[in-house]
Amino acid sequence: MKVLQYDIGENGAKLTCYVQDASPAIDASARRPAVLIFPGGGYEFVSDAEKECVALAYGAEGFQSFTLEYSVKEKGVFPVPQREAFAAIAFLRSHAEQLLIDPHCLAVVGFSAGGHLAASCGVFWDDACVNLQPDRRGCRPDALVLVYPCITAGEYAYPGIVGVHGKGTAFPERLSLEHYVTKETPPAFLCHTSADTCVPSLNSLLFASALAKAGVPYELHIYKDGPHGMSLATRAVSSPYLKTFDEGIQRAVRDACKRFSDWFEKSVAFLRLIFDAPADRAGDPF
Repeated sequence: MKVLQYDIGENGAKLTCYVQDASPAIDASARRPAVLIFPGGGYEFVSDAEKECVALAYGAEGFQSFTLEYSVKEKGVFPVPQREAFAAIAFLRSHAEQLLIDPHCLAVVGFSAGGHLAASCGVFWDDACVNLQPDRRGCRPDALVLVYPCITAGEYAYPGIVGVHGKGTAFPERLSLEHYVTKETPPAFLCHTSADTCVPSLNSLLFASALAKAGVPYELHIYKDGPHGMSLATRAVSSPYLKTFDEGIQRAVRDACKRFSDWFEKSVAFLRLIFDAPADRAGDPF
């Protein structure tokens, strides 16, 4: 595997590439599907718990994986991170041969505020005010994976969507993404917990409802228990998080993590279905 890094945009956004080498033992000409990951952090920081570990997990499933450290805080006001995201997608597709990716099988994966960013790519890819790339169609993701995503700036909003990402923006109405879903929005996988008190699960429900009305394929999983920000919900990711709770709460959160952790396997199955990759094709990671 090669790990490469590129600057995206004017604010120093970082695109990190986890590129698995071609091998004659597998298929030297193979182009892998790709995932571009946007970690969460409330548009105030970029969470490490939703970055490299997620990229490596998708890599183990046969994807070329990429993460974007997009602009946050005062530099991350709408639509700056969105423009960085579109620039990253354009970069990946224009370097598809070098990065060994199939440019027609590129999904964006977002957590929490990163889910807002990923969903933004799904609804604003053809908006000339948000997407400044010359080839806007070339910036449309082929699928969305939204993990406990922030979606709305309305009644059920996470405060940072308005207070951080929307601070002083000229486009406050654009922050509620459920209003901008069309039949051209990519297919989406969504997961959330009904116990999430940070970003209410109604965020995912609002987006799923809009997808249904537009006739866009989607898959939605609402788990009963679990706090916000569980990432892969594996021991390696959740252990530092669990130390902030007392022993009784730790046991409850561990139980919730065990159930929530299957979102990842479900998302992989969803992407394989959307990308329509035959399981028996020689050299294919699927």
